[in-house]
Amino acid sequence: MPGTYDFLKIGDDPTNWKLSEPIDAAALIPSGNAPFSATIVAPRTGTLLLSGRAAASVVLWGLGGATPNGGPFMVQPFLYLPSVTGLTSTAPGSMYALSGGTELQAVAAQITTAMSQGQPCTLQLSDGVAVLNGATLPFAVLFEAAAGG
Repeated sequence: MPGTYDFLKIGDDPTNWKLSEPIDAAALIPSGNAPFSATIVAPRTGTLLLSGRAAASVVLWGLGGATPNGGPFMVQPFLYLPSVTGLTSTAPGSMYALSGGTELQAVAAQITTAMSQGQPCTLQLSDGVAVLNGATLPFAVLFEAAAGG
C-alpha cells in the first residue's frame, strides 16, 4: 500500500525491524509523550517500544530489506537495548536476560511509563539490574523466551 511501510531502523542501531502490520510515518509522531508500541516479527518476534522524543531518527521503508539472524537462542525472556552492532548472534552484548517468570506486559508498561514521564526505571535481570533513563532511551525491545525455555 502506498504510504505504509513494513520495516524500520532506529538511529545508529543497524537492526532492521519488520513490523507485524504496516504503518505510515504519522504513526511515529508522538501524541503527548506516549511512546510508539508495535509487534515486530523479524529478526525475531517481540514488542518494540519507541520513544518519539528520544529517538534521533527513524527510517521507514516498504517491502524487502535484509534482517539479521535474530541473535542467539535465549531460554529466558530478554530485553534488547540500542547497539551499534545490532541484534546478532555474534554480538549479543545488548541482550539482557530477564528474571525467570518475568511478565513482559508489566515490563513493557514500566518502560512505557519511564519513556512517557522522562524518568528512570529499574528492571530485574537474571543476574543483576538494568537502570534505564526514560528521558534518553530511544527504544527497547522485549522478547519472549525461546520455545522450550
